[in-house]
Amino acid sequence: MACAPTVEILGVYFPDWLVSAVVGLVFAYSLVWLLGRWPALRGLAGSGLLFCSVTVSAAFVTWWVCFRGF
Repeated sequence: MACAPTVEILGVYFPDWLVSAVVGLVFAYSLVWLLGRWPALRGLAGSGLLFCSVTVSAAFVTWWVCFRGF
């Protein structure tokens, strides 16, 4: 039985994919919030496709940079 790669955060072990997903969500939410502050980009900030794309991209980049695997 194989074990999933884990990260220890404050004494609790979390799977790497969960950490990457949370980082992706936080990054996407921050980007959409910043885009929503400019009136010309509010339509883009309200796009669900942009949010999903940025979330997945940031999660994959986090996984690749921090954990070296796909």
